[in-house]
Amino acid sequence: MKYFSLFTLLALRILIHPANADAHNAPFASPVQTNHHAFKLPADLLSFEGKINQQKVWLDWIVSENETADQFEVEKSEDGVHFKLAALVFSSEASDKARYQFYEKASGKKMLYRIKLINKKGAPVYSSVIEINPHVG
Repeated sequence: MKYFSLFTLLALRILIHPANADAHNAPFASPVQTNHHAFKLPADLLSFEGKINQQKVWLDWIVSENETADQFEVEKSEDGVHFKLAALVFSSEASDKARYQFYEKASGKKMLYRIKLINKKGAPVYSSVIEINPHVG
């Protein structure tokens, strides 16, 4: 009886060894279920540029995964610390990449601009800060 118990335990150990267990041959395993639903990554700023042309500040930005973007807040600052809302631009809901532009009358002094991208889930993403200086080339 002692050898029978030892043999049974050894046989079970070989049959249920984790190295060769999968959903088809493991006696107490549940089949693995995979989720085939694709999800979109949040929109992201690919580029952000600005220039002065005809006494206007022109801002231009491109985003990826545009369909997940909700809105863009154009913010400006004189000191780079305290930003205020300059404009609100709503997403076009076009798929994939999209390009946006904003312009305003140039103030005649150096201004710093950034874009606050707000995704449909509410998560904000900030662009880098760019400087627009009418007194520099």
